[in-house]
Amino acid sequence: MDLPPSRQPSLRQLRAFQAVARHGSFRAAAEALSLTQPAVSAAVRELELLLGAALFDRDTHRVALTPAGTAVLEEAQWVLHGFEQGVAGMHRALASEAQRLRLAVVPSAMHLVAPRVARWRKWSPPVDVELRDVLHDDLLAALVAGEVDIGLGTELDLPAEIEAVFLREDPMVAVMASAHPFASRRSLRWRELREEPLALFARGALYELALQALRQAGVPADPAHRLLYSEPLYSLARSGLAIGIISRLYTDTALQRGLAVVPLRDPLVHRRLMLLRRARRRPVDALVDRCFDDLVQAIRT
Repeated sequence: MDLPPSRQPSLRQLRAFQAVARHGSFRAAAEALSLTQPAVSAAVRELELLLGAALFDRDTHRVALTPAGTAVLEEAQWVLHGFEQGVAGMHRALASEAQRLRLAVVPSAMHLVAPRVARWRKWSPPVDVELRDVLHDDLLAALVAGEVDIGLGTELDLPAEIEAVFLREDPMVAVMASAHPFASRRSLRWRELREEPLALFARGALYELALQALRQAGVPADPAHRLLYSEPLYSLARSGLAIGIISRLYTDTALQRGLAVVPLRDPLVHRRLMLLRRARRRPVDALVDRCFDDLVQAIRT
């Protein structure tokens, strides 16, 4: 059914609605869009009047999607994504530009992706890749919002609209100073960490996996150093101040001088790496399909 222009939402309204839904507040949405808060509020009100439904429950403490807002959000995201892809396609057609792909990767897996991206640039026509390193939760949000085409993350908390293909397992390991008594061990039981100072990531999938395994082994996680990045964890481990709990992928490209990496067992804990994209509902994007299949084949082998 073709709607008259007077009943068609504008891109301005849809972008404001999407930003408020993603950030959970009009103030944060306005900052993300580089607009004033009244401008964002007005755009959302116009959209609600146009659709004849309240899209948000508003009170002084929070902004939450109504059932109608939840239903509209997915369609709004696809409209915006389709518009952006269409604009990019017009520019490619007019300027003979390289094909463009947006790829988001959890930091520990970037070394798995980088060689393939380098090869894509030699394809004919070449592929221009916008590459991001993001935490898993942010990766999922970007995929759902249509801001990236392909993501390399884990299997945790996958939304229903995300298609996931298993790539490989990434086991948990202990990282310690090479002079530590455990450094020569072929493996280490989680319960043997009971008397050791620990260093963990402050949040994310690895943090949750480590906490679960420590609890199962009866090892207290407090006090423990909680860090945002791997380099500080290596520094604490190298100096003997802590044993770091991390996944094997992080150690593949780390400078190993002064460090030992020992697998953890009892229980064996690993995260499952997955290649992710939006489940197909719209016409197939041949470039996304080609790059997706290439990554699956390269990383699995």
